[in-house]
Amino acid sequence: MKRNRYQIRPQAEADLDGHARNIARDNLEAGLRLYDLAEETYQMLTDMPFMGAIYHTNKSALMGIHYIPIKGFSRYLVFYKPKDDGVDIIRVLHARMDKDGWL
Repeated sequence: MKRNRYQIRPQAEADLDGHARNIARDNLEAGLRLYDLAEETYQMLTDMPFMGAIYHTNKSALMGIHYIPIKGFSRYLVFYKPKDDGVDIIRVLHARMDKDGWL
């Protein structure tokens, strides 16, 4: 059986790093835990790529994007596209951010 994979775009990696740094200013353990739980979320998506909600937008370039909160950090959303062999992690955004502007 072929194992599905995830691909993380550079901007998604930078997003996660920035969020982890911000969290770590107040709580180093929580900042580090964000990385672990993001990894768990990515792995979960490889097995069930359609489990996240569909991102509704009027921008045609963003059609087909899904999102799901990071397990344990519900304010941080993983935006991704399901692919035949897994998922493409596009961005990791805070829930209060203007998604259309950042995606």
